[in-house]
Amino acid sequence: MKQTYTSRATSINAAKLPKVYGTIPALPRHSLLLDYGCGRYTDHIQAALPGVTYLPYDPFNQPEDVNAHSLYYVRLAMHVHMPVTVVCSNVLNVIDSDDAVRDIAATIRQIIDATGGTAYITVYAGDRSGRGRQTGPDQYQRNEPISAYLHLFPGAVISHGAIIYHKEASA
Repeated sequence: MKQTYTSRATSINAAKLPKVYGTIPALPRHSLLLDYGCGRYTDHIQAALPGVTYLPYDPFNQPEDVNAHSLYYVRLAMHVHMPVTVVCSNVLNVIDSDDAVRDIAATIRQIIDATGGTAYITVYAGDRSGRGRQTGPDQYQRNEPISAYLHLFPGAVISHGAIIYHKEASA
């Protein structure tokens, strides 16, 4: 996946739980939650999810072994059809490459379709102009509303500011 900007510096939320977590119903103990594009700071998120197996994944902000560990559990869940909840919070909006955005959406759909889980996707709309631009060193903002991403998740709905995608929606 080729991106001009890694947007690594946009990972700034070290203590506040991302808003998307307010849209997710309580997860049963031993659930798997993949935080796709989790950023640099994850301890506070993991602490807010007691009993849930939190799987952080971020190719630009997490160590390779952490990403590999998370992907191992996701592949295992896909193999045995164990539901995975996927969170993708304010990730798609900081990627300059349309191909990379489509690739991430396809990966999320593949995980959900294979496991019967649910994905919760949020974006920061910026100035809502739809004109992407560099916003800082190694930072990019697409400036698109959440509705601009809905086509990437066929059958999904927007609820409480998040795209919610699950296997039943995609059928």
